[in-house]
This record gives sequence, structure tokens and C-alpha cells, in this order.
Amino acid sequence: MYYDQRITRLIYRDLIGTITPAERDILAQWLNESDDHRRFYDSITNPDMLREEMLTRSVVDYQRPARDMLRLIASRRRARAARLAMRAAAILAIVIAAGAAWHFSTTTSLTTVTTDGSPVVAGTHPSITIDDIVAGKSRAIMSDSNGKTITLSAEESGTETAIAFATPTVSEPRELCLEVPRGGEFKVILEDSTEVWLNSESTIRYPETFSAGERRVAVTGEAYFHVSKDADRPFYVETDRQVIRVYGTTFNIRAYPDEGATFTTLESGSISLRQNTSLSGEVFLATGHQAILDHKADELKMAVVDPEAVTSWRHGRFVFDDQPLERIMKDLSRWYDFRYEFADDSLRTRVFMGSIHRYADFRTAIQILENCGGIRFSVTPDNTILISPV
Repeated sequence: MYYDQRITRLIYRDLIGTITPAERDILAQWLNESDDHRRFYDSITNPDMLREEMLTRSVVDYQRPARDMLRLIASRRRARAARLAMRAAAILAIVIAAGAAWHFSTTTSLTTVTTDGSPVVAGTHPSITIDDIVAGKSRAIMSDSNGKTITLSAEESGTETAIAFATPTVSEPRELCLEVPRGGEFKVILEDSTEVWLNSESTIRYPETFSAGERRVAVTGEAYFHVSKDADRPFYVETDRQVIRVYGTTFNIRAYPDEGATFTTLESGSISLRQNTSLSGEVFLATGHQAILDHKADELKMAVVDPEAVTSWRHGRFVFDDQPLERIMKDLSRWYDFRYEFADDSLRTRVFMGSIHRYADFRTAIQILENCGGIRFSVTPDNTILISPV
């Protein structure tokens, strides 16, 4: 038998403690109508059954109303009310699902089948919702040339790396590699007190101690440098396609392998750069200027930019200043660690302007983009974020 929406709503209100005396009388009358009704109610209120079904919900994608309720819950700021409502949403979903399943079995387990009737193995492809995607955090993996690896978290962020490993027993300084995964960020202080902030999916390679003649590091991904001045030891930053010479300054480098250009932005001080792939001369940047090295054309162009917008990720914000949606989604997917695809390729080049708090929940971030108009976000069965035109 299938229980109508009125009964499931009464059970739901009874479980969260908001049922009225009149509604309780109606529910009691329904419970007394048959033993099936009573057994169903007892199974729903069984704590073990609730835990089992909540685990099942992590695999089985139930009806949309339950997710809508969770979204409403997420927008509430009072922690106590949010906890109560979240429990209520989970219970309501269980009541709805169990009510439909009661017709086929008197047990509390659910069997899920695909469209062709074959069973789904629990845990094989757990489904996610928008609310399951969370912002990144401070974390990194450090390794040395001897193969030793340690995992770093927020507690170690900013710590001088010279103390991360035991003092070497050989005179030759070891090379260290600090890798920040997707969904991560990290700040490291080098041996000379130079500070480096690494964005998601970025690495920096450097010696444990710099030589007497120069300081040299290699970067992939995105990094912000605050280089300590040392006239006797020039500081160099290598990427796959260029070398930057630093004269004591703050600047941002964006050199992701899967992007078509390398962006070098000077915030203060003085830097110069030269290309690895051609016999180019040394180019000096002025404050507020950005060097854009086109990988395909192997050409270097200059642009005037707002350094605060370029380096906003270091200060806890995403600032999109006439950025194409493709670039925006790359940044968001690295930070929130998700896959995405476009339902219409024309959306890739659509330009947006705006600002998003870096530590906001993902739903808030995409709502800001949706409010700009013309796009919407959804989750596909294979847990990919789909960007579609409205």
C-alpha cells in the first residue's frame, strides 16, 4: 500500500515534535486502522533504521523535495535550527521512500534498480549534491630528493621549510618539492625569509638552502611571491617557458600547464623576464603591468591590470574582471575540487564581472554567477557539474 502525502506529513511532524493535538488524533486513528500501519510507523521511528537509511541516501538519489529542503536549511544561520531541520529533511525523505517500498517488502531495506531493472551496487558510484562540494583549505605535500614525503596542514602553513626535515648528513643541499593539490592552498617561508603563497594545483621546487651566488626556484600553477632583498644573491623564478629575475618585490605568477598562456603580474618593486623558447631579450615590468606569454604563438604581450584583482585569491576572494566563464570555472573547480562540463560551448567565452568570497559554500558561489543571468548549474549522474544556458 502507498501512504498518501497527508499521512507522511503527519509522521514527519510527529518525529520532529511539531505535530498539533488535532493532527496527533488523526495519526492515532490511522495507526489503529491496521497492524501494517503500526509496523510501518514503528520501523520509521527505529533509530537503527534511520541510520541505515541515511547511509543509503548517500548512494541513492531520492526525490528532489528533500534536496530543496536541505538547501533551505543551509541558508539558515542559527545552528540549532539548522540541525533540527536537517534531521527533519532526512527523516522526511526516509518516510517517503520507505512508504513506497512497504508495498514490496515488510523489511526496512531498500533495493535500487537501474532503468533496465538491474540492481545498483551500493557504494559503487555515490551520488553528490551541490551542497556536498566544499571550499578548499590549507594543505600540501612536501617531498625531498631522498624520497621522503610528509603531509602539511594549516598548522604548518607559513613554517620555514628548513625545519620540515631532519638536518641533512651531506653537504649538498637537498631539493624540496612542495605540492598543493586541488582543493588546497599553502604559504611557505623559504630559507632566505622569502614568502610564497601557493594556489590550488600548484608546486614549487627549491633547495633546502640557497647557494652563495643566487636563489633559484621553479613553479607550476599559481604563486604569489614576496621576495626578500639580497643584492648579493639575485632571485630567479623558473616556469616551463620563462625565467623571472626578481629585484626585491611582490608579484604573481600564473603558469598552469593546461592553460594557453602564462601570466606574470607585478604588484610592487621590479622584475624582468625572458622566454626559454626563443632568443628574446630581457623585458622589464612596471608596477601594475602584466606580461602575457601566449604559448601557441610564443609571443609576449603587455597589459595594464589591477594587481589587487589578480592577487585577490591570496586575500580570500575571487575577483572576476571581465573574465570568460571558462577561466572562472577553472579557478572554481581547482579550489572546490569538482569536475565540470558545458552543455553549450558558446558559454565558455561568456564574460563575467564580479566577486565571490573564496571560503563561501559552493552553492553561494554558483548562485552569484546564476544571478548574473543566462546560466544554471546542475549535477549529472556521474557527479559532474553541468553549466547550461537558461
